[in-house]
Amino acid sequence: MSGANCSRGGNFPLKILIFSLSLLFSSCMTMADYNYSRIDSNLAAGKYADVAAELTEKKTTIYGMHDEVLTFLDAGLVAHYDNRIADSNANLGQAETLMEKYGAKSVSQSILSMVTNDLVQDYAGEDFENIYANVFMALNYLRLGEQDEAMVEIRRFDNKLKTLRSKYEGQIHDFEMANEDAKVKKVSIQFHDSALARYLSMILYRADGDADNAAVDYKYLKSAFDTQKDLYNFDIPMTAAEEAGIGKSKARLNVLAFSGLSPIKKEKAVRAYSWEGTVWYKLALPVMERRSSSVSSVLVTATDKASGERFTQKLELLESLENICEDTFQQKYSILYARALARSIAKTAANTTMHVLSNKEQKEKNMNEAIIFSLLDFATKITNEVTERADVRTCRYFPAKASVAGITLPPGEYTVSVQFLNGRKIVHTETKEMSVRAGKLNFFEATCLK
Repeated sequence: MSGANCSRGGNFPLKILIFSLSLLFSSCMTMADYNYSRIDSNLAAGKYADVAAELTEKKTTIYGMHDEVLTFLDAGLVAHYDNRIADSNANLGQAETLMEKYGAKSVSQSILSMVTNDLVQDYAGEDFENIYANVFMALNYLRLGEQDEAMVEIRRFDNKLKTLRSKYEGQIHDFEMANEDAKVKKVSIQFHDSALARYLSMILYRADGDADNAAVDYKYLKSAFDTQKDLYNFDIPMTAAEEAGIGKSKARLNVLAFSGLSPIKKEKAVRAYSWEGTVWYKLALPVMERRSSSVSSVLVTATDKASGERFTQKLELLESLENICEDTFQQKYSILYARALARSIAKTAANTTMHVLSNKEQKEKNMNEAIIFSLLDFATKITNEVTERADVRTCRYFPAKASVAGITLPPGEYTVSVQFLNGRKIVHTETKEMSVRAGKLNFFEATCLK
């Protein structure tokens, strides 16, 4: 290669260098880089208004340009805990609409993600986030006393769940067709029915006097435990078996308690480097990481305001949302792994080529060209390191566990108190004045995100 040729064509490698460096700075930040300590502290203290304020104030810092789904999903859940029902439903509904929209991936974004990372794609939500958004909208409607609307959301949850297994078949096929040498590991998820959704449906039918459908829901609830033992690796709640048999003449208090926080994604990176400087290899993948909880048990006490009589029951675990979160992520992970591997191999090939060309030009005493290729070699190695980031975007505000209790009471006025305990220590208490009526849905939801 002559110096003249270098002069005429030198702009090309320099453009590549500039492009590489632009990628370096445009795709290096993720929501994982934000310090969530104050948010986590306020969540644990039940200061949901403060959490909402920080999410709004720091919106452009926490969320990227492709994180629109998360802005609505996070806001919707925090508003639910803060009892701002209209805000919660509006935000969760918008998140659901966007998850459906972004579920159909942009071709241009998909191509760009194979050059940089998956963060350049609009976040479409995890399956776990998509389906459980409907559960929280159903709970919002229960707080409003709109039981028919709550049942609609439960049915939408169920419909999404039915399509979950087949969802990735088309995505796997498309990826393998576009990448002939890539093979995606087939992973079968267990989750096909939700005890929590069945429980909510069951008590809604029971309150409506539809004992037959309530009994059907209990059968499905029991089947969820029998057929998904890794997800429901605990005993079926005894209180659930009683629900279908509660007649309209009796007053039943139903308590649902959420505790802990669901898993979040963390980056796990594998690197390889040859001492000759030929290869710099990095593979970065998201892995689900559980968060610890200080809640070991939950108690509910209903005190009859007229007689002073107290009714106490320990809540039983109904659903491990963290188990289901991890299970539903596995099928997507197989695609993420195949994509990340193909992308990393392509990036490694690029820096290897630059290194080889640099050595070739040095041997031929073309030092200007050798310097350019050395710079490109260096730039691609640095770019690979910084831009190869795992997509760790996830909603941080779903609970980890759902526990339930059901107490049959004399109709009347009650003070209902739910205590979240760590051993014998009370870590959080929620209290509500309730009119408990026969033949009605008397429902109390409490939350402790510690």
